[in-house]
Amino acid sequence: MGINYNDYVVKFSSRFKCVVIDASYVQKIHDFVSKLVLEKRKEKHHTIDSKNEVKRFLTGFLGEAALEQLLKIKIIDWSIGCSDLYNKPDIPGYRVGIKTVERNKFPIISKKNQYPQIICIKSIDRDDVVFICGLADANTLNMYQSDDLILDRNLRARGTKTGFYGFKYLTVINSLSDLEEYKLD
Repeated sequence: MGINYNDYVVKFSSRFKCVVIDASYVQKIHDFVSKLVLEKRKEKHHTIDSKNEVKRFLTGFLGEAALEQLLKIKIIDWSIGCSDLYNKPDIPGYRVGIKTVERNKFPIISKKNQYPQIICIKSIDRDDVVFICGLADANTLNMYQSDDLILDRNLRARGTKTGFYGFKYLTVINSLSDLEEYKLD
């Protein structure tokens, strides 16, 4: 399957929201990620899969920071603990996750999704620039995926993750009210 980044992502970028994160907040995230990765390396999963860990965590937290700014809520969980405790939707009070990827790459998602994800793209050159692309519901996530989009062959071999390419079907997010149907009781 030939999935071209320009045809499947860039073509829809006029709908993306560009968020510039305050430099001091970006630095706070950098400092936190440094501490987090030191703790995570104590877990077996993170010693096996330690390649580019700082970059992956940083990218994820920067996407959360961008959504904090857009939605005007706190999202980032500044605690550090066992990874199993953090495998849940990212937005407090909502059944919605956040997937952030660096520009020119496709987001890596689970093969079987139970709840929607807001897809974000981080600038390659600047840590303070993130594009909020929109929300993909679980059906969209489960339909528009391809293992060919996973660059890391070890991750691909595990068989639990895949790449998402359904940017055409993302719902634009402007405010917290756009997530109302996913609010937890």
